[in-house]
Amino acid sequence: MRQVSLFLFLISLNIYFGQEKAILSIDNEQVLKSEFEQIYWKNKKEKIATKEDLDEYIKLFVNFKLKVKAAEELGLDTTKKFKDELIGYRVQLEKPYLIDTSINEELINEAYYRTINEVSASHIMIKLGPNPSANDTMAAYKKIESIRNKINSGVASFEELAEEVSEDPSAKFNKGNLGFFNAFKMLYSFECAAYETPIGKVSKPVRTRYGYHLVKPNSIRKAKGKMRASHIMITTSPRVKDNEASETKINSIFNELKLNNKTFEELAVEYSEDRKSAKKGGEIGWISSAGNFYPEFEKAVFSLKKDGEYSQPFKTPNGWHIVKRLEFEPIGDLSDLKYELKNKIQKDSRAQKTKSSFINQLKVEYNLKENFNQKSLLSIIRKKNINNDNISEFQEIKELNSYIISFSEINFSNWDFLNYLSGTKMLDKCKNDVKLLNDMYQRFIDNKLIEYEKTQLERKHPDFKALMKEYRDGILLFEISDQNIWTKAIKDTSGLKEFFNDNRNKWEYPNRVNATVFSSSSKKIIKKAYSLKKKGNISNDSIITILNKENPLNISFENKLIEDFKVYNSSYENLEKGINNPTLKNNKWFFIYAKEKLDQRQKELKEAEGIIVSAYQNYLEESWIKSLKKKYAIKIDYNTLYSIKEKP
Repeated sequence: MRQVSLFLFLISLNIYFGQEKAILSIDNEQVLKSEFEQIYWKNKKEKIATKEDLDEYIKLFVNFKLKVKAAEELGLDTTKKFKDELIGYRVQLEKPYLIDTSINEELINEAYYRTINEVSASHIMIKLGPNPSANDTMAAYKKIESIRNKINSGVASFEELAEEVSEDPSAKFNKGNLGFFNAFKMLYSFECAAYETPIGKVSKPVRTRYGYHLVKPNSIRKAKGKMRASHIMITTSPRVKDNEASETKINSIFNELKLNNKTFEELAVEYSEDRKSAKKGGEIGWISSAGNFYPEFEKAVFSLKKDGEYSQPFKTPNGWHIVKRLEFEPIGDLSDLKYELKNKIQKDSRAQKTKSSFINQLKVEYNLKENFNQKSLLSIIRKKNINNDNISEFQEIKELNSYIISFSEINFSNWDFLNYLSGTKMLDKCKNDVKLLNDMYQRFIDNKLIEYEKTQLERKHPDFKALMKEYRDGILLFEISDQNIWTKAIKDTSGLKEFFNDNRNKWEYPNRVNATVFSSSSKKIIKKAYSLKKKGNISNDSIITILNKENPLNISFENKLIEDFKVYNSSYENLEKGINNPTLKNNKWFFIYAKEKLDQRQKELKEAEGIIVSAYQNYLEESWIKSLKKKYAIKIDYNTLYSIKEKP
């Protein structure tokens, strides 16, 4: 499903419009002031409207309206592709309207408490497979109960039994201790046991999809927020007893930091053995307390008190690290986190609470009536031997056409229920399982109520109706733009070449030098490197090996294409091909070995195709908008536009 969020800032349309002036008309279609104003204020942080802002926004709005109108005239809103995509978005947009919001508020408050408070807990697990039999389930339950009784009677400690009998493999070395975690990090039933069981006590058996657990909360603490950090890492090998070389190297890097010879980011790029983060100057993103990092790493990160501060070298199982604090973000208050928590709840198993309560409300609202006789239906199924394969043969049986539920002037029969069972492949299983039949009947009711409620959302919720219009127009805007701009720019090779030839003087290479740059904080070392390089028979790697024997950070080199010559106190004209004399800048010595001098020239199409295609797309869009403005009559009421002053 494609993302249309880039377009939605233009198209949040209001549903209810009173008797008011039109701010815009395109041919015979009008846009009222309230529609434009809702879109304008939705995407504007400031509370005051200026003439300049309104002038700029109305231009964007007109362009948007023209594109959507063009898409409608092409019939893009009638294609299967469009309808399927809109249905896909609708499935996601419906979710917040199909829950009990009061229960949801309780869950949000619960999740917030569990977000700002982290619990450390241990567990013992007895496994169960994906579809365990009743006997297997009972055996696992009895086993976990037996373990709990041993702990409570003092026969053995929780930790001893975790190491001895837990079927979580990690318990062999951590004695069941899972460390600190907070909301949404564990399955909901497990999370509840950890937060609701008193500290130091053992929970009752908890069932998850993995099996049965005993949970023992060890302690609780306030969450520390999150930190954006960078690190430099030198790895150690578990196979090598003495990793002295790794420690020596990290200490050398730390000394370079203290001397301010290079920035943290430069040292990370050059030396960090976490190559993924090294490419970004060591940045590893945001780290939350109770996250997935080693305790030693988390402790070092959260000990830093100021942005820009870095730690002493420290060791984790992965190796030696120096970590730098980039930015700290405390945990927000409930109003700040409410939207995020709401979204997480909708995707989590705890959302089932809100759905069950909501269905009960629908039963009352739509006056649900039931007339289901399970014995009678089972008798017919067994007597006629109705199954998934032959169900269509029995549609005319009178008893199957009697109504079993009705609501909001809609009726459903035994036949409808049997079709539901057949569609879910559960009909054969229900023949000999009364409990399963009753469960499926309740699911049938829930299903029909929710299906009906979905058809009423636009009537009951004007904001939902507006949201659907927003996504509808967003998809159309994407499709028409893809056809007329993005894909066209790529496929129209002749048009692209013509555009490039007409504008090729816009894309040029500056003067450049393909070079190797040697750098060191020591004049003595750089002179030695210069002498070795001048001999011409020693490789760059050999020079580094020779000069870094005593200190791995004595000297380094980098192969690069130089465009900015001021960085090196030089110019394109002054740099000679081959070796150039050492120079000092910013307390750093360096010399340049110029392998090739590349004069300024125009780029060929294949050398800058990305930016040229982008420029061609802009050209196509501008041309298209001009043609649309000629095709349709556009009228803007500027008096009404400028009457917008303050955010309502």
